[in-house]
Amino acid sequence: MLVVRTLPKRLVICALSLQLLYLPVDATAAEKLNAAEAARLLQQASFGPTLSDIQAAGQFTAEQWIDWQLSMPATTHADKIETLPEQKTPVPLSRLETWWRIALTAPDQLRQRVAFALSEILVVSDQGNGLNNRVIALANYYDLLLAHSFGNYRELLQQVTLSPVMGVYLSHLGNQKADVANNIRPDENYARELMQLFTIGLYQLNPDGSKKLDAADNPIPTYDQQAIEGFARVFTGWTSAGTTNFLKPKADYLRPMIPFAAYHEPGEKRLLNGVVLPAGQTPQQDLQQALDLLFAEPSLPPFISQQLIQKLVTSNPSPAYVGRVTQVFIDNGQGVRGDLAAVVKAILLDEEARSGFAGVARPFGKIREPLLKTAHSWRVTQSASPSGHIYLRTLADSHNQAPLQSPSVFNFYRPDFSPSASLQQAGLVAPELQMLTASNALNMQNHLYSQTVGSIEGLVANPSQFQMLARFQPFADVLQHQGLNVLLDQFGLLAFGGAMPAELRLILTDLASGLGNITPAQKAAYLWYFILISPQYAVQQ
Repeated sequence: MLVVRTLPKRLVICALSLQLLYLPVDATAAEKLNAAEAARLLQQASFGPTLSDIQAAGQFTAEQWIDWQLSMPATTHADKIETLPEQKTPVPLSRLETWWRIALTAPDQLRQRVAFALSEILVVSDQGNGLNNRVIALANYYDLLLAHSFGNYRELLQQVTLSPVMGVYLSHLGNQKADVANNIRPDENYARELMQLFTIGLYQLNPDGSKKLDAADNPIPTYDQQAIEGFARVFTGWTSAGTTNFLKPKADYLRPMIPFAAYHEPGEKRLLNGVVLPAGQTPQQDLQQALDLLFAEPSLPPFISQQLIQKLVTSNPSPAYVGRVTQVFIDNGQGVRGDLAAVVKAILLDEEARSGFAGVARPFGKIREPLLKTAHSWRVTQSASPSGHIYLRTLADSHNQAPLQSPSVFNFYRPDFSPSASLQQAGLVAPELQMLTASNALNMQNHLYSQTVGSIEGLVANPSQFQMLARFQPFADVLQHQGLNVLLDQFGLLAFGGAMPAELRLILTDLASGLGNITPAQKAAYLWYFILISPQYAVQQ
């Protein structure tokens, strides 16, 4: 059994000391982000602001901070997965622990946050498909997303298409040409989801993300059944790398799939907009041309751009915002289409992202995903377990989500989900609310209580070796020596990227006065807990 590396006792440390090699040129005092501006940027571009990260970001402009993050190498997952005590091989919990450790501590926060967003667009999952115990393979897929988070979307599409994990998940690994006598037909699964979810969506889009309409004001489909069948033929003849027998492949979950021409559909393939791939091409030629065709489709830039805006900044971006980012997706300023680094930078630097829709009559912000709530709280409180491990065995119960564990290829929630008639009539969506159930809401509230009030470092008698202990002493010191108002200012900065909403501040002030004879650390923990479960904190703005 492998020796398990024990983390330092304090899990979350100042990111500045980890990133010195990547610091940008200093900004003038007038250009630097103030504390509120830095905190808001970190809400959108990291797994949650901490006081040290806010201080570090405050040395630079928003653009400099983003460039700093873009310059960092990826903190990868597959090479850091460890075999847990009493296990002979890595188990699913090993992968989740690695994800948490990196989300909480990695210096390349922007890349990690973007990869998380991509994992909810280019979905694979270990649920119900034989991938559950392919721990390293799933982490390797996540590393693929990390590697291409700031690369080109066309190259990412190719790597995802040839990933054996995706090949198993959407069943195009081992996909064969038609054989009517043996009742074999090309599998349409990946062909359909590639178009519907990974590239162009169900309906043609204008550059601003709105649907194109026909003469009768109906949305125009992007593809039809004939195109699904054509793309299904394209993705035939691919199987595990290193195998010599297509029908009995040797499993390889790490290297890109390889083609077998004898099992590739030899006939022509009718795709989109009248495009027909000629008969007799190699599997490689068909794949390249099919992906090139999808990549060139006008609906792809707004379809992907809008989803990335939704996952990082706001659920209901204005058409103008989507249009500006779409234009960068189409051309990064140097004639390059699909430059994700440029797209991410455009999303975060857009006037609406930085100003919060000031002057725009449209609701701004997004519902915080449960994973992001826990990650943020643990980062703020520098939470760590005595053993250095992060074991969340009931993650799905409390959070209703876990990395690469969505119930289907449609992710934990749909980007167009709108939970109420009033929102639907207003043309608004709240995607993350699709995960919310009554039991999940209660479980999450209990989880947050146990991770704050129930896990104060120094006050828990005989903590288990895996209990995450929250360091509230720094906040207790503020409360004791500087007073409640200063502490609420700090919490407001961390939770809301600026001033705490006045109504919530009044409630917390009353709460603090009625908490009775408890320690300052307990009082700080109660205040932070009530912020975490407040409706104001539920929305990232």
